[in-house]
Amino acid sequence: MKWCLAVVFLLNYFLSRDVAANVIQDRNLFATELFQTIASEKQNENVIISPVAIQTALGLAYYGADGKTAKELQRSLHAQSQSRSGIAKSYYKLLHSFVKPKTTLEIANKIYAKDELVIEPEFREAAEKYFDSDAEQLDFTDEPKAVDLINKWLAEKTNGKIKNVLSNIEPDINVALVNAIYFKAKWARPFMDDATSDRVFFINASETVKVPTMFADNWYNYAEYAELDAKAIELFFENTDLRMWFILPNQRNGLYELEQKLKGVDFDELEKRWEWSSVTVNLPKFGFEFDTDLKPYLLKLGIKTMFTDEADFSNIFHESPISTRVSRVQHKAFIDVNEIGCEAAAASGEFEF
Repeated sequence: MKWCLAVVFLLNYFLSRDVAANVIQDRNLFATELFQTIASEKQNENVIISPVAIQTALGLAYYGADGKTAKELQRSLHAQSQSRSGIAKSYYKLLHSFVKPKTTLEIANKIYAKDELVIEPEFREAAEKYFDSDAEQLDFTDEPKAVDLINKWLAEKTNGKIKNVLSNIEPDINVALVNAIYFKAKWARPFMDDATSDRVFFINASETVKVPTMFADNWYNYAEYAELDAKAIELFFENTDLRMWFILPNQRNGLYELEQKLKGVDFDELEKRWEWSSVTVNLPKFGFEFDTDLKPYLLKLGIKTMFTDEADFSNIFHESPISTRVSRVQHKAFIDVNEIGCEAAAASGEFEF
């Protein structure tokens, strides 16, 4: 059962004015493509992903890749116009443009490598410089200990919101690239607690439920998008440039069609059409988490070779005879929206053997 007809985006990318517009558009394009690929197969589930977490993990993998593996990652990330170092630098600007004083937004990356593997110095340096990632040797043969250590690190970096991302690790794992992102902020204009009440919510054209619904009658950025057959509002957070968009289909059963129409949308152009308007808002309180292996969806987006024995990550390991391929890309995300604000977290991990 899909509880929310509003498509929710935390529009990190188009708000990052320090990053070139074409880079932001490329990142948004990958994000919408991945979201659509997942949502089309999860039509009865609430889907939440963190493009920042996923693309950071893939960007780090790309920096360590070569040959066909690197080309597929570069093409699928829509980064053909950038060099390897250029992509790394753009991620650095992107990640650091989000972090503002008085805003809880933390992004962390880590590399766990098998004891006997020597990480290529250039890769280690780039990981630290551009991706804020450090490296640690880990004995993957002690599976319970390795799983516990990685899960504890991810839980710590997400303020305890993302737990038990891993239930197991393949016995022949050589390296794990993991990252975490945590965000918490208050609305610039909070909803009043006493205005929240149970209201009818349409799951589809005919089925309804009653859910706790926040209410406000205030001024917001508002727009109607005929090409999306939808309307939208923008909610501001305190002390940050980050904002949240709520996009509502005009048709009660129009969520799937809206998700498909978002492919390739230029969010900068949509942003230009905001009008400061008096709007009555009925917004359900909601909170959920989503956990999936991204491998089947990345395969559909053309990232294939890194999952095969032909994978080439020769830029990661120094003079290593071991060939590595990615076994899975685990992603777990959480979101909670209430009267005070929004709390969200996500964790991703790529596991190579």
